[in-house]
Amino acid sequence: MDLREDPDGSLLLTYDSSLWAKWLIGATLVLLATAGYDLFIGARGDDRLIGLLAGAATLAITAVVMLEQVRFRVDPIQRVIEFQQRWGFRRRAGVMPFADVRRVSTEVPIGDDGIPSRRVILHLADGTSLPVTVGYKPDVNNAISRAADRLREILGHGTPSAEESARLLIDQGRTVDAIKLLIDQEGLSLDDAKQRADELRRGET
Repeated sequence: MDLREDPDGSLLLTYDSSLWAKWLIGATLVLLATAGYDLFIGARGDDRLIGLLAGAATLAITAVVMLEQVRFRVDPIQRVIEFQQRWGFRRRAGVMPFADVRRVSTEVPIGDDGIPSRRVILHLADGTSLPVTVGYKPDVNNAISRAADRLREILGHGTPSAEESARLLIDQGRTVDAIKLLIDQEGLSLDDAKQRADELRRGET
């Protein structure tokens, strides 16, 4: 995900995976052409033909799933967020005032223990959420985390505490990740982190 700040103070968040999708579509066409050659000229057997067609179908589906284009423009003067999203065949666009955004968080996939993959989530006043990107993106240099922090600054939100982040994870059904977060950020023991997570689940803190 790319982050850019314009001279007028606007924050622009963009992501475009169309290049990868085009490469996959190109590979799909190569496999289909090979299958056509085998079918009408080469006659190399049904097993090879089936394999080529299956490979082409897999690449085509992967290209559609991977195709994601995102543009979020955060305007601190008008205090609105303009967004356009495309994922596969789905498209979504709109404009929302800053007041509609209650919280900004970063989310990682369940069980992600390697190089962290993240996405930024806008939690809205009506109880719904709007992910900036549908897919999780590798965040090797913490660019996604920094984008979330900058977005919070412009919206006037503070960085969420470990307890707030843990509560959000628990609300998503990700108690194990909440316990890990409490251990990492608050230095709690495993037993104390489990107890804190239980208290958060019951709404006692």
